Amino acid sequence: MRLNHSDTSLTTSLRTLGRRLRLADLLLWASRTLWVAVGLSMLVALAGRLMPIAHLGLWVALPCLVWALGLLGFALLRPLSPLQIAQRVDQQLALRERLATALELHERQAHDPLSEQQQADARAIAAKLKPAELPLRYERPPLFAAAALLLVIAALFVLPNPQNIRLAEQQAVREALAQTDQQLGELAQEISQDTQLSDEDREQLLREIEALQEQLRANRGDRQEALADIAAAEARLRQRLDPNDDARRAALEQMARNLESLSGQQPSQRPSLEEAANQLNELARQLEQMSPEERQQLAEQLSQQANQLASGDPETARNLQNAANALQQDDAQAAAQQLQQAADSVQNAQSQMSNQQSTQQSLSELQNAREQVAQAGDQQQQPGQAQQAAQQGQQGQQGQQGQQASQAGQQGQDGQQGGQAGQEGQGQSQGQQPGGGGGSNAPHLGEGQSESNAQVNPHGSANQQGSGSGNDELIYQPFNPNAQPGDPDFIQGQHGQGGTTQSQQGQQDLPGVANEALVPYQQVLPNYSQSASEAIDRGNIPSHRRDLVRDYFARLQPSP
Repeated sequence: MRLNHSDTSLTTSLRTLGRRLRLADLLLWASRTLWVAVGLSMLVALAGRLMPIAHLGLWVALPCLVWALGLLGFALLRPLSPLQIAQRVDQQLALRERLATALELHERQAHDPLSEQQQADARAIAAKLKPAELPLRYERPPLFAAAALLLVIAALFVLPNPQNIRLAEQQAVREALAQTDQQLGELAQEISQDTQLSDEDREQLLREIEALQEQLRANRGDRQEALADIAAAEARLRQRLDPNDDARRAALEQMARNLESLSGQQPSQRPSLEEAANQLNELARQLEQMSPEERQQLAEQLSQQANQLASGDPETARNLQNAANALQQDDAQAAAQQLQQAADSVQNAQSQMSNQQSTQQSLSELQNAREQVAQAGDQQQQPGQAQQAAQQGQQGQQGQQGQQASQAGQQGQDGQQGGQAGQEGQGQSQGQQPGGGGGSNAPHLGEGQSESNAQVNPHGSANQQGSGSGNDELIYQPFNPNAQPGDPDFIQGQHGQGGTTQSQQGQQDLPGVANEALVPYQQVLPNYSQSASEAIDRGNIPSHRRDLVRDYFARLQPSP
């Protein structure tokens, strides 16, 4: 509706009164609908006590914020014509439709004296009106309902929310997953830079790590889902592990020590398999220059070494045995060929063991990640429950070790039935005594007590027996990890008919220790400490437990 310049004062007055009417409408609608927004906020607050909702306060305030913005926008943007304003002002101030009639007369272009007087009267009244004369109304009952709902919301926030623990747990899990993703990225970089891995093995490991990273990045703090993804990745990596890798590595390292001794060098703690392959090639080149006596002596040594490698690396052992047989037949060319094949086999074994080591390192990182995720945000577990769970885990580990010792004892008893061995022993099902006897080349035959006459206090405390304060204290030492050739420890057995194991007493120089079951404490501690350090260097021990291992052996050091 358009007004000319003569009605400018009326239009200005109606515009001012219209803003007052919009404010009145806003207040009235707010009082009527506030309880709806507060009710929705209360429902969100209740849902926050039934399920974990991050940033619950913002979600609770969201319905009220949407309500306020919607109400304000509707009040400001709702069309309100001058005629509607005039009609509402006439009604609320009892003006007997003066303003609305004046607008209608102007729209009809009525210019008779009566119409002109009516319009002039309307303009005069509109000029005297003040916006404050229009009342602001609100309804009390809906406001009381909204206030009651606000009190409920305040109580829900004041009372402890059990979902806060789960929210903290999810946040801790997300932080642990972020740290795990960073560690996996560093591991992937190390694997990609490992030149000893084949392209196929490197690609498979990187593919496993990248797949796990994608799964963990998509996780929003669900610990069970993260643990399931990590466990699945661990299972796939475990399928790539060779259970005989440790025995193969130990046998090849012992062969490398023997080759170092054969070449007149001092045997090292961590011999290089690459150097062992080079020494085998060097032996192959030196065969033509050896005398028949030296060849026969070398044949015996190669045969002994083949027997030692039979269980760890059958392929290399077969090549060494073939080389020994060729030397006994004075066929230097065939022996050299077999030694070269043995060197190639050692190099292949080194590549495979490098793959196994990378897989074990990856598996160790996954185990570390699983431990971090499992312990992240675990606030529901009370200290007493945590200690009880730790004790149960320790008891389960001890039971597993006892079972392994029992199996080792049974193996020792089976080997003893095959013939007379250099050392007699009987493995019991409880694993209380070490199973000695021929036919067993296991480096550890279980923990137990010895029937030696040495004075040992079986009732002594762990601190007394493990503190290392006594210089002459005797402990059970079934295996020396740094044994040198020439120390008889066991007798190599051979399978006979009927599945039995036959053993034969001989003069061969085999690795082992020629000591009693109980040896001085200080004599064996450096060997085991060195083995633990090597295991840490190879990555066989998870990173979060390496400090515990170092601290353990540090505490075992004898006091000055």
